[in-house]
Amino acid sequence: MVHKTVLMVDVSCEKCKQEVLSVVSELEGVNKMEADPVKNTLTVIGEADPYAIITCLRKAGKKAQFISVGPPPPVKEEPKPKPEPKPKPLCPCPCPSPGGCRVCEPVVVMTMNYQDPSPPICSMM
Repeated sequence: MVHKTVLMVDVSCEKCKQEVLSVVSELEGVNKMEADPVKNTLTVIGEADPYAIITCLRKAGKKAQFISVGPPPPVKEEPKPKPEPKPKPLCPCPCPSPGGCRVCEPVVVMTMNYQDPSPPICSMM
């Protein structure tokens, strides 16, 4: 059974912290370890026997005391990202012609009458 074991161990300096983590990591069943130099605690999560952890630390010359042994913190499931909605087409109607849509892209045709003697010109804008 997986459990969380919290021990009070001197991990105030980096050398002591590395030594403690090295010794405990050799034990079978250790999933995760955290050393807190501010509180002088070592937290071990896994199936490792708490008595084996403290015995191993004492053999390495470290003073260790139990603070707590209990179930590990619940694993927080990350919420699944919601799928992004597909963008709606700008044109509400099916565009039959490849040149454009008559509703969305209207073409304006205007004839312009000039006073010019040349023939009338049709202009598309």
